[in-house]
Amino acid sequence: MADNYLEKKFEAMEHPAPKVVRKEGPTLDSLLIRNRSTRGFSHGRIVTLDELRQIVAVNMHIASSKNQQALRFKPVTAGPEADFVNKNIKMGALFRIKRATVPASPDCPDLPVPGTEPQAFIVVYGTHPEDTGLLIDLGISLQSMSLKAMELGLNSLMIRAFNREAMLELAGMPDSSLFPLAVLAIGKSAEKIFLVTTEGEASPSANPGGKPLDYFRKDGIHYVPKLALDKILI
Repeated sequence: MADNYLEKKFEAMEHPAPKVVRKEGPTLDSLLIRNRSTRGFSHGRIVTLDELRQIVAVNMHIASSKNQQALRFKPVTAGPEADFVNKNIKMGALFRIKRATVPASPDCPDLPVPGTEPQAFIVVYGTHPEDTGLLIDLGISLQSMSLKAMELGLNSLMIRAFNREAMLELAGMPDSSLFPLAVLAIGKSAEKIFLVTTEGEASPSANPGGKPLDYFRKDGIHYVPKLALDKILI
């Protein structure tokens, strides 16, 4: 028995088992920090139908109010359908409001900037009109899909300002019982976006005169104020 033991030890020393290297994936915190609302997309990165299907697939694993699973999804890739969606959505609501008093400029652009329009979308529909449960489901779904997009190296924008009749036409069901709820734009960001921690009591120094929580642009960089932890704890 001793001889057999020593023989095995020598054999293990001469032929060590390969080390298993476990590649750690991105953490939730890292995905959340990188998961910024993007309003300018690179046309050099084509989003495929398979990638959109992977993103939609997260909905098979998330919470649903009363388990109704009342959301439906229309993936849209680059082409005539994407052009149609672009004509029927609006982006950058705060900039639109601001431009009522100041002209368009690099710090207050008319979005999307030409050449950075999103080229892929997931249009979200409900099987019944909006109610509290359905809107909670919608929020969970959009956040989950945007995080999956981030895992795939993509960025997104949740859009609720859109032409609902046009989105029904896109689904090919203008008289159906589907109810358009949101549009999720998907693509590779062409922007620089940073979070700015704020106490929420005064505008950031880089945005004088602006409201404390309004996102803003400065020197081509998009900034998003976020309340400090102590401000959201009760």
